[in-house]
Amino acid sequence: MIKRSCLIIDNDDQTEEIKQLVRDARHQGIDLDCRQFDVGNTAFTEVLSLGKIDIDKVEKEAKKRYHNLVFDIIAFDYELDDEDINGVELLRNFNNRRLFRYTPKLVYSGVLDQVLRNIIEPNLGILKTANEPDRAIIKQKGLGKIKSLIKYSVHEYLDRDDRDSIILKFLKDDIQSTELIVTQALRLYPDFVFENNFVTEKFNGMSYAEVADVLDNDDILGVEFKREIIQQVIAYLTEKI
Repeated sequence: MIKRSCLIIDNDDQTEEIKQLVRDARHQGIDLDCRQFDVGNTAFTEVLSLGKIDIDKVEKEAKKRYHNLVFDIIAFDYELDDEDINGVELLRNFNNRRLFRYTPKLVYSGVLDQVLRNIIEPNLGILKTANEPDRAIIKQKGLGKIKSLIKYSVHEYLDRDDRDSIILKFLKDDIQSTELIVTQALRLYPDFVFENNFVTEKFNGMSYAEVADVLDNDDILGVEFKREIIQQVIAYLTEKI
């Protein structure tokens, strides 16, 4: 049975849904650790300021709750019961702050069609040309909002009813980046320390957790670590052969 993990970000209680998801996963040979981060829930005041979602508090609480955890997938609810912050905006802030940097993310909504309609309908216009029939266009403001749905490294947008089946399909297909696999392995044993075996001496004596932080936050040094790991594995396998 393969082990997988997911995080569901929703303002409504997902306890029963998560229990069912875990049961369904087990039937498919997946030992699933699924958790909820209840952003937007008025009872969860740790991430709110004056009843509104506070991104700084969200970041602080996420790091506190999920320190040294790396999820295989994160699902964001689009409607978080906040006038200014929806699931896409929250995901954008996660990316900007490098929270769960390598974890694939999806956004779901119970009214996905309505979300798109609310963007498109107020921003429709008519393009008039001299020699061609008039045609409908989407104004720049609407295009900007649509682009925001596309560009924030979202694995998929889907209806709420499809969320759990898509999560299971994703976990079963085992779609993972190299960076995600490496950071997961490192954070399993955060206190282990690398011995003096690196060409890049900066890594010598660093804990696994410290190197995982490098991968999350330092692009240049992170690339250097991945290059060294690949080179050393190839050298090790070549020697064994």
